[in-house]
Amino acid sequence: MSMLEHIAQEETLLTFKEAMGFLRVSRSTLYRLMWSGQLRGHKVGSTWRFYKQDLRSVVASTPTGVGSRLLSESFAPLHSTQITSEEDHR
Repeated sequence: MSMLEHIAQEETLLTFKEAMGFLRVSRSTLYRLMWSGQLRGHKVGSTWRFYKQDLRSVVASTPTGVGSRLLSESFAPLHSTQITSEEDHR
């Protein structure tokens, strides 16, 4: 992959559902990461979009050990979760 292709791929905006899959977290966890200021989202029309680099930054900044309850819950394995947002029906 060339450097330009790599840069273009990093700048691709992911949908809310794609971001959930990328981080392997639930819908409520993704919202919790946004509202806590740990993840920056971009509102495009009525839907949220996320840069891959922003998602990677959340993972990179995940603290380890005791006291990281929010993120440890955030990155727990997902159980089958049904998404019923308007965005998923488009």
